[in-house]
Amino acid sequence: MRTVYINEFGIRPWESPHPMSDAKFTTTTLVDHDFTSVWGAWCTLMGTLSKDWPIKRQWYSSTNSEFNSLTEEYLFKKDIAKTLKNGDLCKKNENNNIYSIIKIMPSNPWEIENLALEGSHDTILVIQKTETSIEELWSNMTVLESRITPQNISILLESQASILLCRFYDTETHAAAQLIYQTTSENKIILEQAKNHFNEINTSDIHHYINGTQKS
Repeated sequence: MRTVYINEFGIRPWESPHPMSDAKFTTTTLVDHDFTSVWGAWCTLMGTLSKDWPIKRQWYSSTNSEFNSLTEEYLFKKDIAKTLKNGDLCKKNENNNIYSIIKIMPSNPWEIENLALEGSHDTILVIQKTETSIEELWSNMTVLESRITPQNISILLESQASILLCRFYDTETHAAAQLIYQTTSENKIILEQAKNHFNEINTSDIHHYINGTQKS
């Protein structure tokens, strides 16, 4: 089966039991039966959008802000430093002791290494139209450090109208790639390109697609 997409108003993380239905935001979700297929679909879609959204950065935060000792914290930073390249950032929020890591990604989506994205939906790809300083992006993303919730995502998107947030999910039965963004006339091109490349289904039919069954 080919990749399909679901388009909904609001902020609707795939795993969240409490989505936000605010029409100021849109969630476009690509669904397929394995991560490799949904990643290829996402790359195809993002390839058509890269002219308008060329800047791609990967963000995630440390899940444990409590270090048992300064030595443990030092070793954490040392291990992270080994994965960073020129221009990347690992920075501690002194208010909550959480570290956030931002890595610069290639503009060409097919050149992005996806291992971290496959392994955790808490890793986010931030897609930008214009480049901001990595320090400014770090500051904007601190709202997501403790918990990635629809409410916290809305706070971020309210202040950043032109960015896309992309998250990925991989399960035994299916995989999903989500694009979450403000509902604006400028962002209509995202849905237009999704329509050009994939078939749309309703959320009520997703289990039929996953299980390969027919609607009754």
